[in-house]
Amino acid sequence: MNANQRKYIRTRLTSSVKLTHPDTGTIEVKTQDISDGGIYLVSSSLEDILPIGSKVQVQLIDTPFEAPVLDMLIVRLEKNGIGLKFIE
Repeated sequence: MNANQRKYIRTRLTSSVKLTHPDTGTIEVKTQDISDGGIYLVSSSLEDILPIGSKVQVQLIDTPFEAPVLDMLIVRLEKNGIGLKFIE
């Protein structure tokens, strides 16, 4: 999908987050970008952890306040990261 077909504009954001799932526990990864629809996490170790459609929880951890824990769905798996969609 090219940038002109995207539903939401992406904003580059590098931040540490906790990604949690009952089967895998909690791991720390970095964000690459964020949009109104979701976030992209960069990590070469996430590709084989969970399948597309898995529900995970994500929380920013390098903020001056305790960020909320957000429910998200894995919608894209790639060699260098995963795409997550916000659950409304």
